[in-house]
Amino acid sequence: MDLFNLATELEHIERQRRIKLFEATTMGMISYLPVHIGMVKARLKDLARKQKKWGLEVLENDNGDRDVRIGGELRIVVPREYWDNFQEMFSSKLTSDSHLDLGVFLNEALEDDLKELREELKPALFKLFSESIFTSLDKLVQVWIGRFGIQRYLTNKTNVIVTCENKKRDIQKLFGNLLRAYGDDKGDLELLLKDIQDRRPLGAHDVFKKYDYLYGTRIQSKVDDVTLIFETTVDTAFMLSQSIYLDNDNVLDKVEEEATNVKRVGNVVYPEGEIFTAGFFKGLRDIIEDLTGEEISDNIQEQVTTEPEVEPEVEPGIIPKTPSKEKPFTPIKPTPGIHPEPKAVLNKDVELFKKVRIR
Repeated sequence: MDLFNLATELEHIERQRRIKLFEATTMGMISYLPVHIGMVKARLKDLARKQKKWGLEVLENDNGDRDVRIGGELRIVVPREYWDNFQEMFSSKLTSDSHLDLGVFLNEALEDDLKELREELKPALFKLFSESIFTSLDKLVQVWIGRFGIQRYLTNKTNVIVTCENKKRDIQKLFGNLLRAYGDDKGDLELLLKDIQDRRPLGAHDVFKKYDYLYGTRIQSKVDDVTLIFETTVDTAFMLSQSIYLDNDNVLDKVEEEATNVKRVGNVVYPEGEIFTAGFFKGLRDIIEDLTGEEISDNIQEQVTTEPEVEPEVEPGIIPKTPSKEKPFTPIKPTPGIHPEPKAVLNKDVELFKKVRIR
């Protein structure tokens, strides 16, 4: 080899040394000890998430310690006495200038990711149903119950995912349904969580498709003789709607005449905005009480003025008896020891009468 070729070869060797030195100083480096196995696995899982197979280089020093370099991304220094223990993590023996298959770590990484996503799902659901659109609806429902009472709930549970009256229980049930549908699919679970956290429409997800409403209730109440049904819902696109059904035309006419910011369609009243106000509930109660109070008063007056006197029926030829005003006779009970018993007196008289006749 001439001097020129020798110089070229030495330059190439130096360049390779510098490249390795650069890689060694820029890649992440950790030392392996059995007590550090969790940290090492975590770093390998991070690599597996990026790609399954990596280039591998294993260097050994004079003491038998290994310097394991994985794709220029991770460097693991393994003391000689722990080398066999280190290799047990992998499906095959590690050799220099080969490839490292991180399939086992990829599966573990995916399972860890799924577990973390599952754990995030329930808090995300409870946080969603604690937002103002739901809590303000809850408060309005309580105002309704305070004004009109409640006979029964009429909520269609096949059409509403979470009901106001069973909120916590229904959220827990929804969580279980979502886990069964998406718990083993990282991509679907990530997308679902993102939509929940960003409050995007949820109707695209299969669990929500068969429902029209995400949240709501339907309450039947009764004031005097007027039946009312209050319905309030939030759909899967987070749009709110409300209505009140009344079975009394007089009340409906009065509401249409006096109330503002509401509209009537048949026997149903809707708010012109998204929701009724607490003030409207108070006004509606006053209208019902005023009108039903007038109806009751009119009915009582009509009965007093039009009800005929009923004459007692008398059979022909019989003069009806006039009820006596005298108090009815009440016999005095004999007092023991003072007045003799009637039966004893009678028996004594009979014996005396027998003796007279015998004589």
